[in-house]
Amino acid sequence: MTFAEREREDLANLLLSVGPDAPTLCEGWTTRDLANHLYIRENRLDAAGGMFVKALSERLVAVTAEVNRMPYVEVVGKWGSGAPRWNPMNWADRYVNTAENFVHHEDVRRAQEGWTVRQLPPSGVSDLWRLVTTAGRMMLRGSTSTVVLMRDDGVAVTLIDNSAKGAPVVTVRGSVGELVLWLYGRDEVRVTIDGDESGIKRNSL
Repeated sequence: MTFAEREREDLANLLLSVGPDAPTLCEGWTTRDLANHLYIRENRLDAAGGMFVKALSERLVAVTAEVNRMPYVEVVGKWGSGAPRWNPMNWADRYVNTAENFVHHEDVRRAQEGWTVRQLPPSGVSDLWRLVTTAGRMMLRGSTSTVVLMRDDGVAVTLIDNSAKGAPVVTVRGSVGELVLWLYGRDEVRVTIDGDESGIKRNSL
């Protein structure tokens, strides 16, 4: 089982455990809203484009209302079983869903009282760090500072380099999971930031 698959399984179980009305870190969303989003993204490609293209937003609204009438347990169960075979996400799961599943799993976990930072398996650390090094620049596009992310073992990567413009350096330190969550716009994280954050622009998932 890949890290993305395990995160899917654990998130599905958590969604069922807390029920449809629990809070999440996604502003304005309950767990029902999050479950609808996850389901539509993989099972209703006729509407999923509305998540990214404004011209398709009306279709997304209509399909979301339709999915919202489905039993919550059914929505979570169908998403938890994985993307349909006809969806390219089925065979590309590790590449397109590692961040989606991990970040949204934490969106539910960290909206509950008493959450703690998880100890991630080595495979998860590896897959998440790959995300940092490949998608990090896109997630910080528009930043005017030089931005360095440093793991708690000292490994670092410069995601945005504006040093030629004399920009200040901002270093974000933490475990790999915490760095990913910070990178994807979450504030309920355990990171240390050295430098002026005003030049950083994060683009959330």
